[in-house]
Amino acid sequence: MELPEGIRLLDRYSILDRIGSGGMATIYRATDERLNRVVCVKLLRTTLVEGSGSTSGRAVYQATYSHFLKEALALSKLSHGNTLRIYDFGYLSLDEARAAAPKGTDEAALEALEQRADKRDASGAPFHVSEYLDGGNLESHVRRRKVISPEEALGILEGITGAVAEAHGYGIIHRDIKPSNILFARVSDQLVPKLADFGIAHSDVKKSPQAGLGPFDGNESVSTVALFSPRWAAPEQLCGSPEGPRTDVYALGLLTTFMLGGRIFFGDEDVRKTFNDRVRGDTLVNARLAHLGFSPEVSEVLRRSMAARPEERMATAPEFYQQLREALKVRPPSSIAPFPAMPPMPTMPPPPPVPEIPPIAGYPAMPSESHEAAMADGDGSGSQGGLRVADAVAERVVPYGHRRVRFIQVHERLDLSFVDQTGAPVRMRVTMLPGGSPKLNLKGLTCFVARRGQRPTPALTVDNDGAADLVSASREVLGELTWSFGQPAQGGRLFLVDGRHLLVPYSDAQQAIALMLTRGNDLVVMCRR
Repeated sequence: MELPEGIRLLDRYSILDRIGSGGMATIYRATDERLNRVVCVKLLRTTLVEGSGSTSGRAVYQATYSHFLKEALALSKLSHGNTLRIYDFGYLSLDEARAAAPKGTDEAALEALEQRADKRDASGAPFHVSEYLDGGNLESHVRRRKVISPEEALGILEGITGAVAEAHGYGIIHRDIKPSNILFARVSDQLVPKLADFGIAHSDVKKSPQAGLGPFDGNESVSTVALFSPRWAAPEQLCGSPEGPRTDVYALGLLTTFMLGGRIFFGDEDVRKTFNDRVRGDTLVNARLAHLGFSPEVSEVLRRSMAARPEERMATAPEFYQQLREALKVRPPSSIAPFPAMPPMPTMPPPPPVPEIPPIAGYPAMPSESHEAAMADGDGSGSQGGLRVADAVAERVVPYGHRRVRFIQVHERLDLSFVDQTGAPVRMRVTMLPGGSPKLNLKGLTCFVARRGQRPTPALTVDNDGAADLVSASREVLGELTWSFGQPAQGGRLFLVDGRHLLVPYSDAQQAIALMLTRGNDLVVMCRR
């Protein structure tokens, strides 16, 4: 089951594109149209049961469905600043289920989808909506940098252990703490670590007769489904023994060795061969710690955190963090994150006098004699040429030959509108998507959009220069939108506009995209700092 671009969930969230998938769910980027922000939609995969009568497939789906709901419930309880925030939860409606069905799905399967969507039962397709994080994950950061300094590692662990402690306070064990589940949010020019993916978290707590010990009386909980990541699992997960907060402490120890040592502690080609040694005793852990070259104090803290017997580990995540900080003899950085959010802008050689930027087929090259970078004052009314804009933070207008160039500062999106030949308004939305490489989502608000030679669709996501027709419901072409991502140059981004060079300096915009409609002479440059 795939969600097409432009489909709306809960009459609020508009799907932009698919950004990933795992064994349990598919992840999409979407726009929250009420609050004007980019969000993440996680949809439970149903491929194990759709169109099949497999009993085992249905059993696995029932288990993953249960864990999916537990993830949403777990996240809804948590408010720590270093935990991924959940915004909403829902099920695919009847129409959404039909739209998401694979092409060629027969009518019987479609009816089954509709029945599941109507009943909202355990065979349905639930999804939850959370904050969208575009700062990468800990695994990618460590692999790029090889190792992380002790100060930076503490900066990450300080927030993550706090998030884990809050979850434990609610009786929730994460059970899958690993580098790929530590995501980063961009805040100003810094990154903030966030604990994510509570998909196999467990909160069924086995109570002891003792009172007053909090949600983990006896420090044990029993899982009914053996789900774990083999390289990051504690011994009790491997052998099906009771789990508790110390299970997550073990994973925090493994996480620390990865940050400080630059490699996965149980990175064996066949990790299953390590299971027996990890369950039976501490010989394997001690031998591998000895080869990492940590100080005796640090090795001892890590040895305790990764003891085979849970009762020999630290009881809580904050206790582990405090002991590690004392052993490292350093303090975490004062900033909210250990890494700069963006790498320095590379120094580029000056562009040639006339860069060869081929025009878009069937459309003149976008407006270039000398480099121009100044933003002149203007009223920004946007009425000339019939093109109007909305959601602009600020606007300046520069006369440019027979055109006006409108530099418009935006948060992330811009609404454009013009009047067609019948006098009816045509409206569309352009959204600059977050991420390392430039991407643009084009969505028709009163029309459809269509690449040349392709069928109209509610929305398109693009990552290179191009053009699209704006199409009515009766498939009449109302106009054409052309866009250009420009080319990187020394000091800014370079666009070719009517044979002249237009340079948008990085001081004015870290991201810039040029837009032009066939109606009117306005060239719009979306700028985001």
